Amino acid sequence: MDEQRLVQLLEQILTPDTNIVKNATTTLRRDFYSKPESLPTLIRILKTHHNPQVRQMAAVETRNLIPQFWGVRNNAPSKIPAEMKPQLRDSLLQSTIAEPNSLVKHSSARAISAIAKIDLSVGEWLELPGYLLEAAMSPKAEDREVGVYILYTLLETLEDAVADRWRDFLQLFSRTIVDQESMAVRLNTLLALGKMAESLNSEDHPEGVSAFRDVLPSMVNVLRELVASGDEEKANPSFEVFQTLLIGDPALISTHFRDLVQFFSEMASSKEIDDDFRAKAISFLMSCLRYKKMKMQGLRVGEELTLRALGIVTEFKEIEDSDDMTPSRSALGLLDYLSASLPPSQVVVPLLNALPGYVSHQDPDYRKAAVLALGMCVEGAPDFIATQIGHIFPVVLTLLADPESRVRQAALHTIAQLADDLAEDMGKEHARLIPALIAMLDSSDGLDIWKAACNAIDAVLVGIEQSDVTSYLPQIMPRLFRMFSQEDLKLKAAAVGGIGSTAMAAKGDFTVYFVETMNALSPYISVKDSEEELDLRGVVVDAMAAIAESVGMQAFTPYVEPLMQSTEDALNLGHPRLRETSFMFFATMAKVYGENFVTFLPNVTQALFSSLEQTETDIEADIEGLFAGNITSVGAEGTQRASLGSDINAEIADIEVEDDEDDEALWDDFTAVSAVALEKEVAAEVIGDVLSHCKEGYLQYLEKTVELLAEKAQHPYEGVRKASISTLWRAYATLWQVMENQGMAKWQPGLPLKVQPSPELQKLGTVVITCTIVNWKNETDRQVPSSP
Repeated sequence: MDEQRLVQLLEQILTPDTNIVKNATTTLRRDFYSKPESLPTLIRILKTHHNPQVRQMAAVETRNLIPQFWGVRNNAPSKIPAEMKPQLRDSLLQSTIAEPNSLVKHSSARAISAIAKIDLSVGEWLELPGYLLEAAMSPKAEDREVGVYILYTLLETLEDAVADRWRDFLQLFSRTIVDQESMAVRLNTLLALGKMAESLNSEDHPEGVSAFRDVLPSMVNVLRELVASGDEEKANPSFEVFQTLLIGDPALISTHFRDLVQFFSEMASSKEIDDDFRAKAISFLMSCLRYKKMKMQGLRVGEELTLRALGIVTEFKEIEDSDDMTPSRSALGLLDYLSASLPPSQVVVPLLNALPGYVSHQDPDYRKAAVLALGMCVEGAPDFIATQIGHIFPVVLTLLADPESRVRQAALHTIAQLADDLAEDMGKEHARLIPALIAMLDSSDGLDIWKAACNAIDAVLVGIEQSDVTSYLPQIMPRLFRMFSQEDLKLKAAAVGGIGSTAMAAKGDFTVYFVETMNALSPYISVKDSEEELDLRGVVVDAMAAIAESVGMQAFTPYVEPLMQSTEDALNLGHPRLRETSFMFFATMAKVYGENFVTFLPNVTQALFSSLEQTETDIEADIEGLFAGNITSVGAEGTQRASLGSDINAEIADIEVEDDEDDEALWDDFTAVSAVALEKEVAAEVIGDVLSHCKEGYLQYLEKTVELLAEKAQHPYEGVRKASISTLWRAYATLWQVMENQGMAKWQPGLPLKVQPSPELQKLGTVVITCTIVNWKNETDRQVPSSP
């Protein structure tokens, strides 16, 4: 193989010219990486080339090619001669130990690990772990660093095989975790111990678990050092180690769990520490509540964490949405977790006890923190908060009149949160609340206050009786129209949200504002020149859907055609929120128009089916041939025949995934909750709304619907499974209603059956019941099997 040409191509990839990089990459894949001799050539370049960037690329490509050429794959023999392997192993090992560049060293170490993964599994290179143990005990810090790092990569890829030597490793790591000369050695040891924790368990390795507990304080010291030094690159993976410990064998950290909680809570509160580290410390505490809920409750640390979080919230500067995860924003999230995970006596009660001091504090940031904290706790403990609303509401109302605008803005946000979870309780206070919100719209505070006031009105009106809402219409609607006339698109969106909620709450009484509102909003159903315009377009469509429910089919009919066209066009604009908004609009229109919605079904069902058919990964449920038989037409003359399989039990099966340990990323993609999966959940729910309102007119689409939903009932995301099963049962109920309308006797309780379902119902029932039972057997999310 032309080694010089290979080096030239690697160097070309380092150039900034995209075309040169593209051509070089194509040539490498076609002329070099397809041939096994490229592997030893890359290892030689890795050892000898003077440019560390070229060595880095050689190391990465070596690791990538090892699974293809080194070992037995798909029953094909290794393409590297056996007599060459010892020399290549030794060359790679020696060059890695001698490598001065840390990035190259780490990539090279992973190449060693890739070879070891193959060799150790077939009884070769058995001397490697012992050699690495020796290197990790070398007098030279550089040798110790690379020895421990390669051990870490081995633990990462060969957990079971290497974990059998836990005694040797823990004995070594107990020394290297306190290495006095090298932070790199200590960090690599911390990573290796984190990986070991994934394999150790108290049943098979009781002594190992005990030894691990002994070394845990030293692991904490390493993280403490890294945080103190501000080294983000090294500290980030160290935080991940402690997150991993929370899902390992509980005995690994049980002795030190309280100390860990205390350590991370103190880190979160310290203003001398980098904000990113503080946010990560809070993230660890939230994980404790997620994975160790009962342990946290038993330790009774809720009050301390609540007060610490409240103190951190005083640092909160911005209320508008932001992607920056600051300590104060993270602390609000922690309060949400605390209130949802621990008893009110440990969280909400201490918070309420602390409120007077914060509310009366001369620093407005303390007053703002108090009201924001209240809002974050309501979702986690709505029932308890409801019992305290008589004490909480006056506090919020007082802060709504605070002299500082940022406090008033925070109070408006909290009012919206309270109304979202306690609509009726807040609605009872409308006589004091609505005038205060209207005053906010009349204030000169500016955009932020106006937006927050619109959002508060949007949330509050849901819990107010129609007659009361109607009495407020003359005051609310002109002000919302005025907010909508402002140039700021986010303020427009907030005002439109308020208009939609007003229409929904006022019901038929909104008719007097109907034409004016539709004329004002209609120009915005086609805007698409920016992300903010697309966001506004989605809010407008949502509001129009609410208005349609209020005024009814007859009044809304002049507007439905352009709106349906707008929502169908929005499906192709690449905006996830608009796609979901369109789906939800379809559901509302089906509800408003009932069987008259049939005219729109061809385009609507095509859009919903296309959403469900989107590919998320290469791993798909294989249920081909599930639907082979036919259900006779039960609709009007001309209705297409729907086909449903009869032998369902044998054909709906668990998803089988080919075991390919080399492709962990594929499994990660398969199990992750993607935006597409969330969209499919909405699509499945909307199909249920559409078919249950269109009834007989939907029957021509029933076959395709059941086929898709039966498949999605085995989707990896529980939201899609739940929505699919629920809609399958709605389809069954709808078909039953249609059959009764066509003369089938009504169902009567008791066994044996007094009314025999039609053959169509029996076949559909078999599919629905089988999909449900399959999920009952395997389901881990309790909401899914309860969805029928």
